[in-house]
This record gives sequence, structure tokens and C-alpha cells, in this order.
Amino acid sequence: MPTHQPLATDCADWPEFLPTSPLLASFQSGWNGAQIAHYRYSSIDLPEVANAQHIVIVPLGHESIDLELVSEGHSQAISYREKDFAGGCIEVLPADLPYGLHSTAPNQRMELIHCYLEPTFLAQVAHESVNPDRVELMLTPKTPDLLMHQIALALRSSLVDGSNGNRFYADAMATAMAAHLLRYYTTRDHVLREYKDGLSKQKLQQAIDYMQANLGEDLSLGAIAQELGMSQYYFCHLFKRSTGLSPHQYLIRQRVERAKILLKQSDRTVTMIALECGFASSSHLAKCFRQLTGLNPNQFRKL
Repeated sequence: MPTHQPLATDCADWPEFLPTSPLLASFQSGWNGAQIAHYRYSSIDLPEVANAQHIVIVPLGHESIDLELVSEGHSQAISYREKDFAGGCIEVLPADLPYGLHSTAPNQRMELIHCYLEPTFLAQVAHESVNPDRVELMLTPKTPDLLMHQIALALRSSLVDGSNGNRFYADAMATAMAAHLLRYYTTRDHVLREYKDGLSKQKLQQAIDYMQANLGEDLSLGAIAQELGMSQYYFCHLFKRSTGLSPHQYLIRQRVERAKILLKQSDRTVTMIALECGFASSSHLAKCFRQLTGLNPNQFRKL
């Protein structure tokens, strides 16, 4: 007799299986290593699927949720209560593992963030591990993980307000997410190397020059790492060792410094300056400018 085959799905296919479209999604944002989608619905009846990406599900809110997870012939009840939301509980669904998900109580309002991570991206980070063998994540139905919870919220916020809604920030968050999954959610231990030294003077200057030359572009972390001939994980750690700042923090500071010059030396509008310096909008520039200087761009211009 023919065996039942799970539906092969991609992150962009999920709206077809859920009762509502996502409130917010990054599918059209040009992100590479990770994608997110924010859903809200009152029930779920997901057929058996095998997703192309690893999925981290982050439930939000405070209302009770009762579900049944079915995977490889085994059924497990999953319940969320207020303490679970407060504790930052998440679920990890490995790529290519068949599973189904069903509501077991009617009319329960659910709100969730789905974080999708490409297996190839996870494998790239694993190459910085002491034992970079084949990466297999464990199915983890419900576990408290405040760090992963905060990463998901940060990515959602970047889409909501546009303040960090660019590929560079998404790449950095995807790298942090991948490293965390490798440390705590794999079927074998992956010990990521600790680096005592930073980048060489030549490599550091090369990275800084590349950022300066592309401040107005939608820079990706992967592009800089590739320019230096190293992985994103390796570059992020060594850059911070060298400068005391993450690559994203350094990039924002350099964009604000460029904006300062343009505010004093030109009569361009704040919006024009924001876009020229690589900010998503004038409000994005204003937020970063105020955080670093205590002033908004117009106040600075009048000094």
C-alpha cells in the first residue's frame, strides 16, 4: 500500500495552511538567513508537513492555548498558560521532520511569531564549531528560552517600525539565533570556538573601508564577511573583539557621523539625508541620532 507522504512546504507556503494571513512578514524584505512572520488566529488544523526551514515558534499574549503535536507516529499535548508566556517559552521544529499541529480546544486566540532559519545558513555557522558534522536539530515542543524569545521580538520590531529593518540587522540576528540553536538544540554537542584575538589591523581596516564605501546601501553582514573571506559568525565575534561594538552598532554610529556632516554642510532635507546615509526613513535616523547624541537632527542642525 502507498505510504502517506507529508506535504513539503516552504516558509512562504504557511499562509495557505493557516486560517488567516500573517499580520506581518519579512518574505519581501530581502532577508537571507532568516525570515519571520507574525500570525494571529483562533484555531489551527495543520496537516502533516515537512518544512524546508527550521522553525522557531514564539507564542505571545496571555490567553490559554491547548494543542496536539503529532510527529513520527507520536502524539503530544502542549498547553500554554500565562506563566509560559512570561517565561519566554518557544518551540523548535527541525527542517524536513514531518509533523502536524491541531487545536484541542475551540476558539482559543493564538498569537505567534514564526522564525524560519535556512539549514544551509545553520551549517555555515556550524563550520565555526569544534565538531562541524551534519547538523540535526531536536524537536522541542515547549521550553523556556528568553534569549530566543527576545531575538524574535527584536526582528518583529524591526519590521513594525523600520528602525532596524534592513538586511544587516536581520543577518546579525540570524547569526545569533543559529549559534544559540547549535549550542542548545542539536542532537550532538556543537562547541563554538572562542576567539581571544580580534581581526588583524589589515582585516579590520578592510571591513571599515567597506562599510564607509557603502553606508548609503542596504548592506548585508554576509557581504562584508565574504569581502574578508570569513563566515558571518567569525566576523561578528572578531569585529567586536577589535572594536568593542557589534558590526551593526558600528555601522549605525558611522551612519550618524555621516548624517552630522551632511546636516551641517548641506541644506538637504532630513529625509534626503536619512536615505543617503542608509537609514530606512527620517524617523529611523531621528531615533538613532537621539540615542547617540541626545538631540534630534533638526536640533543638531541649529547648533
